[in-house]
Amino acid sequence: MAQRLPGLSRPGAQTRTRMTDVVGTANALRTPADMAAYLVELRDRYRGAAAMVVRPKSTEEVCRLLKIAHETRTAIVPQSGNTGLVGGQTPFEGGHEVVLSLERMRTIRQVDAHGNTMTVDAGVTLQAAQDAAGAVDRIFPLSLASQGSCMIGGNLATNAG
Repeated sequence: MAQRLPGLSRPGAQTRTRMTDVVGTANALRTPADMAAYLVELRDRYRGAAAMVVRPKSTEEVCRLLKIAHETRTAIVPQSGNTGLVGGQTPFEGGHEVVLSLERMRTIRQVDAHGNTMTVDAGVTLQAAQDAAGAVDRIFPLSLASQGSCMIGGNLATNAG
């Protein structure tokens, strides 16, 4: 059954073009083949459809995309490493939503050994965060089986671990 969220609309051609302008053509996926990996949960229990998948590189691009979504009443499904097992990262079957993949946001901005803090982008893998902490003789105190593919954004959003 195709679900639709009340008060939200399927993004039209103009909305999709505006979003493409933000991330560039290579990072605005529109064909079923290009979007396929973003529309299914790891165990293949949940499948969805999307109007498009956008892959921003920076928080500034995320902000611009979310502004467009707000203006056009477009639903956004944030997706980090797509390793979740409950389907929360999977859009509904109706294709009315835009998947916002954080996978290109992989910058480790700062590791402060003295303050025991780290600033990273949402697409940094758990393994990369652990490695960055280890490089300054610290640990990142989270360990999951998917640490090589799960991302910090999803870990925090779902309180994983």
